[in-house]
Amino acid sequence: MTEMTQRERIEAALRGSATDRLPYSLWRHFHTQDRTPEGLASATLMFAFQYTPDIIKLTPCGLYGVEEWGTEIAYFDDPHQPPQRVKPVFEDSKGWESLRKLEPTSGSLGRELQAIHLTRAGLGPDWPLLMTIFSPLTLAFKLVGDRLLEDLRTAPHLVEAGLAVIAETMAAFAKLSLDAGADGIFFASQMASRSLLTPAAYTRFGEPFDLVILKAIAERSWLTVLHLHGHEVFFELANRYPVHAVNWHDRETAPALPAGLTRTNRALMAGLDLRLLETGTPAQVAEMVRESVTGTAGRRLILAPGCVIPTRTPAANLQAVVEVLRDDASRRA
Repeated sequence: MTEMTQRERIEAALRGSATDRLPYSLWRHFHTQDRTPEGLASATLMFAFQYTPDIIKLTPCGLYGVEEWGTEIAYFDDPHQPPQRVKPVFEDSKGWESLRKLEPTSGSLGRELQAIHLTRAGLGPDWPLLMTIFSPLTLAFKLVGDRLLEDLRTAPHLVEAGLAVIAETMAAFAKLSLDAGADGIFFASQMASRSLLTPAAYTRFGEPFDLVILKAIAERSWLTVLHLHGHEVFFELANRYPVHAVNWHDRETAPALPAGLTRTNRALMAGLDLRLLETGTPAQVAEMVRESVTGTAGRRLILAPGCVIPTRTPAANLQAVVEVLRDDASRRA
């Protein structure tokens, strides 16, 4: 088979068509470099050119989306220590009504738009780039932590008012992310889980606000990936949302990768166990890759980790992923 471009390879995988080799994506945090757009772009580009994934995912600080609503953030010099919210942004449920729409071109959001622009300039025009956008309910949790779950029970209308503001802000930011050079959006929901909420609760507090963002970019996003974080996820959202692919911890929670093919017609962006990537040997990682390919017959699969790769993951293990797929390309040629 003729060698495909990265974009052609991804588009074929989305259709379930044959590819010259299995497409893949790898991503991680850069905790000491992501505080400036230049630092995040430089670290992302270095990682991209080292492992040449078909999709580059920009992975800024996990708190970037709530910083301008007054979140006090503690940063650390340890490159393996993620930043932390110091305390809830407000102590009373009435605080949800105090949230105001942010200007997405300034502050922390403007900083990340600049990171997209710089990364795109370094990648060139054709290498697919995704920007990470967190769901409104996820950002609400980042604002106040476990207090959110109490407020959902005791002051649901106040929380909904805050979620509407968050959704409006992030929909505007998502559109500007595409303007800045992203090809699509990695939409991360860390609350779409039965371990946190009932299906009815997510239907009320999650879906309507998720869709504000997803519908805002649906006509323009070349690739929208739904990330379902954690265990007991609401996998059925992949079929209800306007997305092209679904990413989840397939090695830790249902559905397993082969079963995922039967539960959605979206592409699967999964197959790599985070724990094995971090602690296994290159030989074990290589076997994991082969197992994922075999389990799906290599169709409708973009090989990827279930979430962000641990920062202590050995380079040799990531290189093992790349080498197996290069061998796959040789066999298909």
